[in-house]
Formats: sequence, structure tokens, C-alpha cells
Amino acid sequence: MAVSAADVLTYAGAGSSDLAVAESVLPVAVALVTTHLGAAEPPETVRDRAVLEVASELFHRRNAPQGISQFGAPDGSVVRVARDPMVAAYPLLAPWVVGLA
Repeated sequence: MAVSAADVLTYAGAGSSDLAVAESVLPVAVALVTTHLGAAEPPETVRDRAVLEVASELFHRRNAPQGISQFGAPDGSVVRVARDPMVAAYPLLAPWVVGLA
């Protein structure tokens, strides 16, 4: 099963009005995961999960200018988000990438 833009929307908790964004980040996520894997071939479910994680990171970047996101906390605190969209994918893919397991 390949990841679809609809899967990205569901995982990101977004609505259909954001479909164009999901469609734009999905090929980037696939390219990043494919490049990181090189010749490695993890199970399809692991690869799909990695693509979904990366696509979600890319999807949410639009709401975090300069890598900073602010939530509706009463104290107005900010949270720095990952600059590398592959952060969640690295541990998933590590067992199949030579030199990283």
C-alpha cells in the first residue's frame, strides 16, 4: 500500500481543504525517504510509515515559521519544531540502512 495524500490529511488531522498541501508534500517525503534508504529495502509497511511521518512533518511546517510553533497555551509559550523532516523516520529506517542500525 502506498501512502496517499488522503492518508497524510488523516494523519495530520487536517481537512479536505488542505488536500493541495498534502499533495505537494507527499512526493517530497517519498523522495527524502527513498534517498535515505538507497538500496535498502525495508518492509513496505515500515517504508509507508516513514513516508507518512516525513509528509506530516513537511505538512505542519507551514504553521511553524522559522521552525517555531505557538500553541494556545495561556502562558504564550513557544515550541521549536524539528528542522529536519526526517527526524521521525530515521529510527524507523535504521535497521535497514547500512551503518545506522
